[in-house]
Amino acid sequence: MDYEKESQILKGLAHPMRLRIVEMLLDDECCVTDVTNLLGLPQSTVSQHIGVLKNCGILYPVKYGTKTCYKVTNQKVAGLVSVLLNEN
Repeated sequence: MDYEKESQILKGLAHPMRLRIVEMLLDDECCVTDVTNLLGLPQSTVSQHIGVLKNCGILYPVKYGTKTCYKVTNQKVAGLVSVLLNEN
């Protein structure tokens, strides 16, 4: 197991807003503008959070011409977030 890589994923999820972004992107892909509109945050703030999540290997970019959308494809992260957000 690569403990350094796993700890980076946990650090990426450690911010409440990043956790919300990951939750949003578990089932659907969105671009920065979509996330900005849904969360009501400044575009620069959302871009910074998405950059952290991308660098941690949590989000992956999908290009559509000049538009870049992001999605969660890491099943380990999806399972972890599901456990964290489970209200039982």
